[in-house]
Amino acid sequence: MRPASLIVMEDSLRKGSLWVIGGQFLSIVLQAVYFVLMGRTLGSAEYGAFVGVVALVTILSQFSSGGMEMVLMRNLSRDHSSFAATWGHALRVTVYGFVLLLLVSMGFAHFALAAVLRPLVPWIALSDGLFGKLVQLASRAFQGVGQLRRNAQLTTYVNLGRAALAGGLSIYAHAVHHRISAGTWARIYWLSPLTVAVVALYMVTMQLGWPVYTRLRWKDLSEGLSFSLSNSSISIYNDIDKTFLVSFGMTYAAGIYAAAYRVVDVATAPLYGLYTAAMPRLFRAGGKSVREADLLTSRLMRRTVPYGVLTAVILFSTAGLLPILFGKSFAASVTALRWLCLLPLLRVLHYAWGSVITASTSQWIRTATQVSTALLNLLLVWWLVPRWSWQGAAVASLLTDGALAFISWSVLLYLRRKETAAAGDETLNAA
Repeated sequence: MRPASLIVMEDSLRKGSLWVIGGQFLSIVLQAVYFVLMGRTLGSAEYGAFVGVVALVTILSQFSSGGMEMVLMRNLSRDHSSFAATWGHALRVTVYGFVLLLLVSMGFAHFALAAVLRPLVPWIALSDGLFGKLVQLASRAFQGVGQLRRNAQLTTYVNLGRAALAGGLSIYAHAVHHRISAGTWARIYWLSPLTVAVVALYMVTMQLGWPVYTRLRWKDLSEGLSFSLSNSSISIYNDIDKTFLVSFGMTYAAGIYAAAYRVVDVATAPLYGLYTAAMPRLFRAGGKSVREADLLTSRLMRRTVPYGVLTAVILFSTAGLLPILFGKSFAASVTALRWLCLLPLLRVLHYAWGSVITASTSQWIRTATQVSTALLNLLLVWWLVPRWSWQGAAVASLLTDGALAFISWSVLLYLRRKETAAAGDETLNAA
């Protein structure tokens, strides 16, 4: 018979998960609409160029908030009274971080991107590095205090705004019979997160309160940096291959590969939503022991691993629909999606085991595993993409996610054994 605390936790998680998964389902539909409209409006080459620039900015923008969104959620999940000070820290770091992001991203773009693509960088940085981060901060604040309904709403609003913008741009392109460039889309891309950021900040202020600007603690900055490194590493092994393809002038290959990859991302979204909903409970369980967090995650895996297997089968068998949805220029995406269909299953594994590491020990341990796999991905992409284009990128992605799953499992096994040994020593000393 399970302990009563676990039964209560499961009931709470089920209710919270319904909000998050419901929001994720609606977001999946909106993302699908957005991706299809963008594919048809931009075409594979322009779509690939845009995604390549977004990938570069996304990697760098993980540092613009200093990882404070995760510090905010962690602190609030353990002590709601810490909101005002932590919220003030998060807002201040994000604004300063955006200025630094803009300077650094422009510098990287000078060396990594063609001159025609560099003007896209400021617009995308404004969208994802400032307004998008403010929405994320608000979302994490609501998640930390258990208001998962608000968390799900904000995520849905962003996708709704982008789908609406993409629809308007598609109608305009059809009316003028003109293909829209990546630069044109970048110039309006920031409007959606701007609108949602204003709404999000208003919601937080009305429901949770105003920020208080106190001196930043080194512990929060250090932990925030570890989260930033972790998220940047995730972005590297998820997205740097698109930037490499674009930097080598393979914009068509980047477009068809990115379209297939986005389908995988959409298929993985429910898994991410479930683990996102579980993180506050995992933080509390991990505060007790690695075993407590591992027990909760093991129950989640009994649902998510079968989903990963089923998703792989569905993606492989339905890949032929991509040219119908995105347009004829994306015909090669069929093969690309079949190469990538195992990614959801691999992500289930490293999401689950990595979440236990984050919740029960220092985030720096998980960050170390992610940085190591990000470096592996960089080496693989640097070696494989110039030789085999998107096929090389696909192989690099599969090897990287597989390696991260194995490393995360190994680290978790070590932590469990270490905890068991420490408990045994305490028992002997007590005796």
